[in-house]
Amino acid sequence: MKLNQTTDYALRILIFLASKPEELHSIETLSRIYRLPHSSLMKIVSELVRQGFVTSVRGRYGGIKLGQAASEITVGQVVRDMEESFKVANCGECVIQPQCALQEVFVEAVNAFLSVLDRSTIADLIRDKTGLVPLLTLSKEVDNL
Repeated sequence: MKLNQTTDYALRILIFLASKPEELHSIETLSRIYRLPHSSLMKIVSELVRQGFVTSVRGRYGGIKLGQAASEITVGQVVRDMEESFKVANCGECVIQPQCALQEVFVEAVNAFLSVLDRSTIADLIRDKTGLVPLLTLSKEVDNL
């Protein structure tokens, strides 16, 4: 199963915010660090705010930060909330669909996949902050782009 780009970016955003929870961060900073389009990040952050994973502060000194503790956000919940569908195959128009048990196998596989993701939180993904934080910091070279 492959996650959509929105889910991928949402997880990256949450990892970044969890790695520096004491600060407000701009979408522009995220865009530069991850080298992702600002407009795409705006849409994803809006959805993360709507879901309660992220809090947005408006104004000149505003920005975004985690809306909950990183230890309370499971990877599985983020994936469920960001993915549009978990259909592995399009069984609806298949001639054998009424008698085929493959769809049940796919449902079981997706449930197992999500169960594994439910065992990890965003906090689990940032255990080694000493190695992660430098990778998520704008260098002077990137900052001058």
